[in-house]
Amino acid sequence: MRGMFCNIARLAATGAALAIISAGPAAAARVFEDISGKWCGVTSSYTFTPSRLIVMLYAGNSRREYKIDDYQYEEDAITVSWERDGDKLLTTFGEFSADNKFMAQQQNDVGPRREFKRCP
Repeated sequence: MRGMFCNIARLAATGAALAIISAGPAAAARVFEDISGKWCGVTSSYTFTPSRLIVMLYAGNSRREYKIDDYQYEEDAITVSWERDGDKLLTTFGEFSADNKFMAQQQNDVGPRREFKRCP
């Protein structure tokens, strides 16, 4: 009986080790460099600095600047906490391409989904 228990324990330990190995390393969270700089969209461009979001609206060539309070980094998205006219807002950006040249603003109550490419 003891031999069978030892075999079952070995089998369980081997299975657990294989599950850990096959899962691979945990994906790293995104970082500021993934979103920093200038991004070009269809109707506007966004420039992200550590403390500012600069929006250039192509129609009318108007520039708007907003204070960024915080960036929250996740495995597949970055959420930006920012202020507009005293209102604190959250906007999430995701769908980053493997070469980090494409991302999309995720739709929420602040705005629609918008696609962006790194500006040349």
